[in-house]
Amino acid sequence: MNTYLYLLLCLLTILLAYYVFRIVVRKDYRNKGELSNFSTALEFLIFAVHANLSYTYLPAAYPKMPPFPDNQIQTILGIGLLVIGIFLTIWTMSGFGFKKAIGQDTQTLHRVGFYKYTRNPQLVFYGIAILGMPVIWPSLYALGWIILYLIIAHMMVITEEEHLLRIYGEDYEIYCKEVPRYLPFPRKNNLK
Repeated sequence: MNTYLYLLLCLLTILLAYYVFRIVVRKDYRNKGELSNFSTALEFLIFAVHANLSYTYLPAAYPKMPPFPDNQIQTILGIGLLVIGIFLTIWTMSGFGFKKAIGQDTQTLHRVGFYKYTRNPQLVFYGIAILGMPVIWPSLYALGWIILYLIIAHMMVITEEEHLLRIYGEDYEIYCKEVPRYLPFPRKNNLK
């Protein structure tokens, strides 16, 4: 893989994600209070582009799967992360409700299930799934692919947070103070 081409593709993906999340989706949230079908399709497109960028570092031509490495522990760990991450992503989305999960239903603030521990469990679990690929086929390009995911997911999150703050106001502010954005690290209890 040509490093300059790889970096160019990553930069173009970031610019596309910025346009989709920070301009198109943000406009929908402000004007309509929810995502249009077009914005929803664009969000899926960004994550599809990201997923397919894995072929910039995978040792196989698109759309074939590359051979697994000889190290069985590495393969099992990577496949385990993929399967667990995808399962938890689908489970979270189904429990949340598909329309709510894709920003088309904003009637209530959801604070049950995994949403008690992280405000973005779908993105965290999908992140676990995509970590499986670099575990199986490690490289600096794979590390860049993970960083690219973190950037585009964060753009989506900050756009959603602006919208949720507008809708739920103080309730959302309290939720943000009680529940971390991404990883549920233990917090100190400030009892005064």
